[in-house]
Amino acid sequence: MIALLDDVTAVANTARELEPAARATMAAVCEVTGWPLGHLCVPSGPGRDEFVSSNVWVGEAEKFTTLREVTSRTRFTLDSGIVGRVVSTGEPVWSVDVTRDPTFVRAQQGVDLGVGAAFAFPIVAADGVAAVLEFFSHRVAAPDAPLLRVMASLGHQLGRVVDRQRARDAVEAGRRRLEQMIESSVEAFVAMDAAGRIVAWNAAAERMFKLPRGQALGRELAETIVPPRYREAHRAGLARFLTTGIPRVLNQRFEITAWRADHSEFPVELAIWAVQDDGQWVFNAFLHDITDRRHAEEALRAAYEKEQANVARLRELDQAKNDFIDTVSHELRTPLTTVIGYLEVLANGDAGPVPPHQDRMLRTMARSTTRLQDLVEDLLTVNTMGASQLVLKPVPVPVSELVGQTVRSVEEIIRNRGHRLDVSVTAGSVNADREHAVRALRALLSNAIKFSAPGTPITVRASETDGKVAIEVTDVGAGITAEELPRIFDRFYRTRLATEHAVQGIGLGLTIARSIIEAHGGTLTATSALGHGSTFTITLSSVPGPEADT
Repeated sequence: MIALLDDVTAVANTARELEPAARATMAAVCEVTGWPLGHLCVPSGPGRDEFVSSNVWVGEAEKFTTLREVTSRTRFTLDSGIVGRVVSTGEPVWSVDVTRDPTFVRAQQGVDLGVGAAFAFPIVAADGVAAVLEFFSHRVAAPDAPLLRVMASLGHQLGRVVDRQRARDAVEAGRRRLEQMIESSVEAFVAMDAAGRIVAWNAAAERMFKLPRGQALGRELAETIVPPRYREAHRAGLARFLTTGIPRVLNQRFEITAWRADHSEFPVELAIWAVQDDGQWVFNAFLHDITDRRHAEEALRAAYEKEQANVARLRELDQAKNDFIDTVSHELRTPLTTVIGYLEVLANGDAGPVPPHQDRMLRTMARSTTRLQDLVEDLLTVNTMGASQLVLKPVPVPVSELVGQTVRSVEEIIRNRGHRLDVSVTAGSVNADREHAVRALRALLSNAIKFSAPGTPITVRASETDGKVAIEVTDVGAGITAEELPRIFDRFYRTRLATEHAVQGIGLGLTIARSIIEAHGGTLTATSALGHGSTFTITLSSVPGPEADT
């Protein structure tokens, strides 16, 4: 038994695969025990819940023809036969007389197997029973306890062969997967040995450097892909690393120039790492052609520089426009003020009696001049806000005073158009620049008048909730389309309806109103439905103050 154990241990330590190790083991067991036949059973699939014959028989196989035929078509489950019992228990099993053993299923099929006794033992790998060895004798035989103990030990010895084989298979499978990944990579893969010779060259490298693998392997890497001006530095760096072991460019990505056999150079992104294979250094590298990226970066840089130049030019033009508007508006202010003053003198009769027909003309001129003056003021205000120069002087102001002052400024227009104005104020005070706040609110009232039919109602409501004052201006006029609503506060924007019906204005009133309210820390919003009117809402923070009139 000791010799058997030594023989099988030697086999287990040297064998690379299970089948030859099993053959050698079965031959040794048959020789020591005198049993004529050994057989190897293996799993039918990866689940190992069913075992079948491997067709590996050792010994006097020609004397057991019927047994071999029955075994070849038998599938052993975990509760089937001595093979199933071995797998389920992980222990050797002995059948003294198979013809009287109900668990020996092959003997229950009504044929003479020519077998008396049988025993089997498991080959136990790290994750369980990997195979089963069974032996057969013509004669009935009592269990041999020492033999079974030795067989149990041999099973574990042979299991090491299985473990090594699986480990090699896993390593080999991993190597094949890695080779496939490298070969199918879109980046060029190049490997170099310590002598500077190319030892790996994938398909992407063939395409990148226009050099077949067969011609690249074995060539000096420096002479193949390194530009001439870098070759000495490359060789010196390799020698320094092999001498000192200190890396300078390993394990990092950087950009450099590569070289083709046609003497053309191109930019690449390079990543290098080194490994030892059987004590020898191998240097691996992935290379990515970044020619297109460089061109894109250059194009992007040129486009950015061009855009910056355009932005600078647009700023210059915008400033020139602002300067022009500011200059012209200020220049218009003085003569307009003079004209308005003289018109008031004439209209009031201070320069002498004015006939009725001339009085009508003077008042028309006065209204037109005032409109022109308002336009000039709007342009100046927009210019000021565009330059962030809007200066506010906020003080606590009762909301009722703001609303009342605004209503008085447009009451003549409301009266002339026959609108019914409904005013309701239930709010206290806000911190506001009175002049600018009235101007913003007047822009909303003027807008409601312009876009409402004569005689229709206009509502102004001011209320206070949770420290917020909301002032709403509502009309039942033409309304605004959903597509145009988001743009009504844009500078110089006029709705399609305003353009089609030649409504007076240049599209600055709402822009100025929102800028004034936002400068106060508030909001100006609008809701509208085409044909059903609009509501503009100013929201400001309230402050303690005199209680407003209701």
